[in-house]
Amino acid sequence: MHEEERPLVGWSRVADAPEMLETIQRNRRTSIIWTWVFSLLFPVGFLIAGLFSDEMPLNEALMVGFGLGLFILAINLWRFANTKRRAWDGVVVKKMEKRHYKRHDDGSSHAYMEYIVLVETEQGKTKRIVERKRGRDMYDYLVVGDRVRYHPALETYEKYDKSKDEVIYCNVCRGRNPISKDRCDRCNNLLFK
Repeated sequence: MHEEERPLVGWSRVADAPEMLETIQRNRRTSIIWTWVFSLLFPVGFLIAGLFSDEMPLNEALMVGFGLGLFILAINLWRFANTKRRAWDGVVVKKMEKRHYKRHDDGSSHAYMEYIVLVETEQGKTKRIVERKRGRDMYDYLVVGDRVRYHPALETYEKYDKSKDEVIYCNVCRGRNPISKDRCDRCNNLLFK
């Protein structure tokens, strides 16, 4: 479809396209594999450290390793459960910047910025998009008043009205693309237009 024929206003149908559903499934399988790898890597790594290092007793190494493995597993199971939720729509109601200071053990500190976009859902809940330091893509992309849709399976946002935009962000890899493109320059997945 040529750009002139595409209205760029409205929710994209790409989220339900067979190609995108396959991409979501493939990403989910990859995430599950890496979850198990890291969940097992910590116990095995600390077991080896406990067996071959005098600095860490074996029982302590096993407790730390299994604790970290279970922690990684729990975080990812929670994340997978959230990706199965339904998409929700909302409106950007506020944007703000906050300066934070991180203190180090040596007494020094450094400042960093948080860029926050508040979205009020149709159910009246307030959701926060928080970006840190230089990664402020959604903060710069979204404007107060924009309608957005959150896609839990991809953990990304889609803007309803893209007609005035010069760029569009890929919902798979989050890469920045010219609005004229139909596929992401980085990952070659369909863009939500």
